[in-house]
Amino acid sequence: MPQSAMPVMRRALVPEVLPAVMQDLPAVPEVLPAPLPELVLPERLPLDLPAEGRAALAAALDGALPAGPRPGRGELVRKSGPSCWDDDEIARLRGFLRAVDDLRGRRGRIYPLEYALALPLVAGMAGDGELDAAAEWITTAPEELLARLGAPAGRAGQARRPDAATLGRILARGADQGQYDDALCAWAAARARALRPGMRKHLRIDGKALRGAARGGRAPMLLSGIWDDGTTAAQLPVDTAKTNEIPVFRQLLGKIPAGDLAGAVITADQMHTQREHARLIDAAGAFFIFTIGENQPLLFDAAGALPWESAAGEAWTVDRGHGRIDARTIKTLPPTPRIIALFPHVRQVFLVERYSYGTGGELLGAVAVLGITSLPPDQAGPADPLAYLRGHWSIEMHHYVRDVVLGEDASRIGGAHRAMAAVRNTVTGILHLHRVPNIAAQLRANHRDPYQLPLQFLGLITPLVPKGNPAVT
Repeated sequence: MPQSAMPVMRRALVPEVLPAVMQDLPAVPEVLPAPLPELVLPERLPLDLPAEGRAALAAALDGALPAGPRPGRGELVRKSGPSCWDDDEIARLRGFLRAVDDLRGRRGRIYPLEYALALPLVAGMAGDGELDAAAEWITTAPEELLARLGAPAGRAGQARRPDAATLGRILARGADQGQYDDALCAWAAARARALRPGMRKHLRIDGKALRGAARGGRAPMLLSGIWDDGTTAAQLPVDTAKTNEIPVFRQLLGKIPAGDLAGAVITADQMHTQREHARLIDAAGAFFIFTIGENQPLLFDAAGALPWESAAGEAWTVDRGHGRIDARTIKTLPPTPRIIALFPHVRQVFLVERYSYGTGGELLGAVAVLGITSLPPDQAGPADPLAYLRGHWSIEMHHYVRDVVLGEDASRIGGAHRAMAAVRNTVTGILHLHRVPNIAAQLRANHRDPYQLPLQFLGLITPLVPKGNPAVT
């Protein structure tokens, strides 16, 4: 071996003190981890659903969502405790009702109007929403309760109690039902500001037919605006024999206080995608989110011509409930000059795709919806219009409560239908303000304690706070 190829021997420097414990090297596992299971997904998916959305969809298809209370909801109130009268709140309710015009003749005013108008509200909160049931509630109501609501005294000094027929006549012909509706809306708004300040940001406007009150084959129609706290902003009748909801929409906005409208986001169905609506909403300092349909063909074509295929999906949701699973995606693009010329105050155009699946993964339907909003991009990202659109359809749950839980579809009250609809709106809104998780169950609990729990929800009595006495609960 040549001299140059020989290894050179050198002395290694070893430290005088070696570490007591040498650093452990990671052990090689005997069994390698199994690869992640492949997601089980339907054949047809929204093209813009990202990996996180596909994982959420696979999880929703795999089984029911974890049980538990809905976010933002409280608990059922099953019984009342010690309480005292809240004279200020009673006076405030009576003050709102006192603003309703009394249309009765001077000789027929046995019952003060504010008293007669308060009774259906309190009875309705007790689960007695029909006139016959309300009269039964009145028959057994405590004297002090009726006196505080304004009951006149009879010859024996006891509170006078109207029967169902009298109550029906007063509501139908003795009071201005529109003013009664307005008074209850205004009182509920005052309660909302006290209980949940800052909540009223989304106004959902939709029409509803009162099928049970149909006469001559035609059901009365009411157009309502419902806030996101569940209370009714305003409600107006729609004379379907002469017009539709479009002019009533503008009248409805005029009834809502300007301070409530400023900064609010207003949604409605495609019928209300109207230029004049947009101008009124913008003038009020509010914003609109409208979908585009056949009533605006030029706008629809202009929005559909935008380069949606090259735009990326920006937000998504996956929800499971009511026997189906919904996956939604949204894209947004700025409006073109053509769109701005066709419709005022548009700041963003959006495309929402919704795929609905059965719990077994079968496709139930797929729809694509074009829409416009006056919300500027720096104030509302793509997830915001998607959330507002989903929130708009919660008004259908409000209608369901009125129709099924409160029995509006089955009610045959004809002459006083608007007054009773106002009562149902108010009862539903107040229970929503209290974050009641199940309105039907709460009304059953109220019915078991008809002269305490309803007053507690309406704020007419105040629960006593224990002061160091363990016996008081």
